[in-house]
This record gives sequence, C-alpha cells and structure tokens, in this order.
Amino acid sequence: MSHTNLIDVDSVLDAAADIITNDGYASVTVASIASRAGLSEADVQSVFPTANDALVAMLNREFQGMYGNIVENIERDPRGGLLSRMYTYILASVYERPLAKALFVIDRDALNSIMRNSHSFAYTPNVGIRSELIERLQMVGMVRTDVDAHIVSSVLSSCSAGLALTAPHDDLDSIIDGLATLLSRGVDADVDDTSPGKAVFYEWATSLTLPKGAA
Repeated sequence: MSHTNLIDVDSVLDAAADIITNDGYASVTVASIASRAGLSEADVQSVFPTANDALVAMLNREFQGMYGNIVENIERDPRGGLLSRMYTYILASVYERPLAKALFVIDRDALNSIMRNSHSFAYTPNVGIRSELIERLQMVGMVRTDVDAHIVSSVLSSCSAGLALTAPHDDLDSIIDGLATLLSRGVDADVDDTSPGKAVFYEWATSLTLPKGAA
C-alpha cells in the first residue's frame, strides 16, 4: 500500500474547511492545512498538490452534502414536492452548515476565487431556485400555470441575496417561514400528492452533483 493511500483525505478537507470558516480564504495554504490536520506539507501535497486543489475538493464535498441533506428533508416532508418547501430547505441548508454559510453568505469572494482557479470543477456552486426547475415543477403540476418562472426565480434570487447582505439575523427562522408562506400562497399549486415534485427536484439536484460527462 502506498503512502498516499494512508492519508485521510477527509481530514485534509476538514482542515481546509476549518480554516475557511474561522480564519478566511487568505489563510488557506498547504502549510496551514498541514498544520491544522496534523500532517506534513508533503503528506498534504501527496493528495492535493496545491491548496486550491484541496479547496476545490472541499467545495465539491460540501455542495454534494448540502444537496444530500436537502433531498432527505424534501423526501421526508409530505409537502416536500412544492416550491415553497424546497426553498425553505435550501435556505436552511446554507445557514445551518458553517462552511456553506461562510462561502455562500459571508465570503462569496472566496467562493469565486476557488472557482476561477479551477479548470475542472465538477459541480455547480449555485443554491438558488433556477427558472428551469420552476418550469419543470409547472410541467408536473406543482407550480401554478399562470406563474412566470423567470420572474419567480429572479425574485427568489433577490431575496436570497438580501438575506446574505443583511446577515446575521436573530429571527432567521421567521424570515424563512415568511418567504415560504408567500410562495405557498402565490406560487404553489393546490395539490394533494407532491411526489411528482420530489422526483423533479431529485433529478435536478442529481444533475448538479454529477461530475461533468457522467451519465
């Protein structure tokens, strides 16, 4: 067994995440990752030649984990196939995960920097509700047909951006509940069975977390 195989990759990614969350993007180097993980620089470089390679892998793991949690919450929720419920779980996933909050709310420049330095990023770092998802939900009867998907997507993006700009919030749960209530009243279709919407979201989320070129 090679020395590389003995390195705990997750411990390296955990160290990078801890530095991003607590010290900021500028503090992430091979040396700082190695120190935080209790490894030598050579150990870290045996699995990630540069600090940005580690950050890209860290972001991939975080994004995949976020959507895994969102899908689980939607699946458990009897009304989970409705747009209002999806938006609730997406926002909660960002604000409840320290690394996600650091990258998507506190320091989006760090997220952009990681992306700019990567030429083979496999996942799409976007936690917003895109118009194509809303259109698919309309097709299966989860969103009202008289709703303009592009307008709803733009409004939700503005709400999410506003939450990020005005964070932190002492009443975040109330804000998210209020936004979800507005969506429920103005956008959700009146249906009993939301399983078609759950299937649409699962397919959409899976497409975001598959490596490029994967079937």
